[in-house]
Amino acid sequence: MVGGIMLLLSFAGNFYFTTCLSNDEPHVCYNKFEYEFDVLQKLVMLEEKTKQQEETSNALRNELSDARNIITLMKNKLSRTERSFDGTTYTRWGRTICPEEAFLVYDGYAGGGHYTHKGSGSNYLCLPKDPTWGQYIDGFQTADRIYGAEYYTADYPKWKHLHYQDVPCAVCRIPRNNVLMIPGRNICYKDYVLEYSGYLMGGHYSHASSSEYVCVDEKPEALEAGNGAKDEKHFYFVEASCGGALKCPPYKHTRELTCAVCSFSPADRNETQV
Repeated sequence: MVGGIMLLLSFAGNFYFTTCLSNDEPHVCYNKFEYEFDVLQKLVMLEEKTKQQEETSNALRNELSDARNIITLMKNKLSRTERSFDGTTYTRWGRTICPEEAFLVYDGYAGGGHYTHKGSGSNYLCLPKDPTWGQYIDGFQTADRIYGAEYYTADYPKWKHLHYQDVPCAVCRIPRNNVLMIPGRNICYKDYVLEYSGYLMGGHYSHASSSEYVCVDEKPEALEAGNGAKDEKHFYFVEASCGGALKCPPYKHTRELTCAVCSFSPADRNETQV
């Protein structure tokens, strides 16, 4: 052997070569049988260690799964507990459901006074789908009247499909107090949590009946079988009108105003706050 010494040894009738290193390490020799046995031992140990690691990983995965189940149960329990605490309600206009963290009290139909009636109420109402009656006389008497409401959005491509559609609503309850509708913004201020955002809407400025401003969800729905012009209570976009007392900038002439419904919660922080 070049650079070393090779010895031929016999064990149990089998011959194994033993290689010794060169003069740099004159007393170090390696027997092939011992070498292979040592490698085999290491492989066995490695396999055993891998098996132990797999068992540990399985145990950790099971513990993680159990922990997630416990967290889910705690969240559900907390959610049920929160619903019993003092809180407040708000109306989500244009939707039949509430945001994820809110509890649906009821969903219904948006309504109000007729757009041509000067004496009716100006506010929008969320009328439930399951009214109950007290004393009544069928037929119109000397009384006010309430009507359903429709989107009037023909001039807006993304909302054009909602034109003449009836407007739904949902009354939502949250464990937090102090709900604020902010006109002109679709994000909340510091220490407030966003419930939902959308566009400011109301009646048309030329109509005889006045109307309040409400925040209609940015992803509105329509009531089933509610299409067709009925000309009763309307939902129009609201645009900024400059040239007078309204400051432009920061507002923009003829631009549609956004809105945000926010609840006070100084302990919460999320990306919707500035």
